[in-house]
Amino acid sequence: MTAPVRTALEKGADTRERLLLTALQLYAAEGLHAVSLRRISTEAGSRNSAAMHYHFQNKLGVVEALVELIARELKHIASALRAEQTPARSLRSACRDTLLPLVLLPARQEWGANGVQFLSRLVSENDADIAAMVNAMFAPFWQHVDQALEAQLPDLPAPVRRLRLMFMTTNVLHGIAEVGWLTHTPLGDLSDFDEDTLLDHLVDYLIGGLQAPSLTAVNP
Repeated sequence: MTAPVRTALEKGADTRERLLLTALQLYAAEGLHAVSLRRISTEAGSRNSAAMHYHFQNKLGVVEALVELIARELKHIASALRAEQTPARSLRSACRDTLLPLVLLPARQEWGANGVQFLSRLVSENDADIAAMVNAMFAPFWQHVDQALEAQLPDLPAPVRRLRLMFMTTNVLHGIAEVGWLTHTPLGDLSDFDEDTLLDHLVDYLIGGLQAPSLTAVNP
């Protein structure tokens, strides 16, 4: 019995996924602004040099599709973890639970390591249009985190709390993305940590930055 012929829609979906994962790999390795849509089409093996424009219109459309792909997987991982975890009752457990899906992403998807690297590039290489799109997608999440931190850090002024949250999470994201660098630091090889221990140190770093005394709070 012969296999059923795939529909044009199914073939189109395969092409779109191949283009998207090729874009993710190239953006992660070389940056958002170093790779053209034409090159992504070529690297993905498409005979149509305009394939990226057909499926995503422009670079903003590609970035949006990639962010949605990664966000869906992180949400899926977080949902599975919540079934195994008790509700977070401390700042430390809440921070750990928030970071854990990102740490687990490389092991859960073949493209996971590229996904983390892409997010790291996204926060440092984007432009106003990309920032507006990403912020609109993630604003509810960050507002929820900020409200939770307000309850945990009631004496910290809101502008200081929010600035620290952005500083610390950006640095933690870069740290997760560039974990391979720990093998070759100016202080020697610091890579001798298992995944759980490394996550605990990242959580310590995040909490330390959030809870540090504030000169602004003391001398407004």
